[in-house]
Amino acid sequence: MLHRTLFLAPLSAAALAAAALVPLAASAAGEYHFAPTEAGVERYPDHLRQDPSRDKVVAELETAQKQPAWNAVSRGAPWPASRAGQPATREAVEAEAIKAMREGTIPSGER
Repeated sequence: MLHRTLFLAPLSAAALAAAALVPLAASAAGEYHFAPTEAGVERYPDHLRQDPSRDKVVAELETAQKQPAWNAVSRGAPWPASRAGQPATREAVEAEAIKAMREGTIPSGER
């Protein structure tokens, strides 16, 4: 029993230390880092990620704004699905639904 306790104590201490350091590693990826001063943070501009440039983001925004659905999408509506091929007729959709109900792939009161 003592052997198990001596083995688990350092292992659990190492796991606890690793868990405590994870948030610090995540915060080091940003422009601001924690500092034990009155301000609480220090700014490191060279750590700022500049993946997409402002020009690229503005160009993508202008392209999106030219889409016909932009007016609705910019207010929270989902992008409309693009149509592929000819739309199905009402009779074809009803026949497909009845077939699926009889096969049991969609629930129905009719079998």
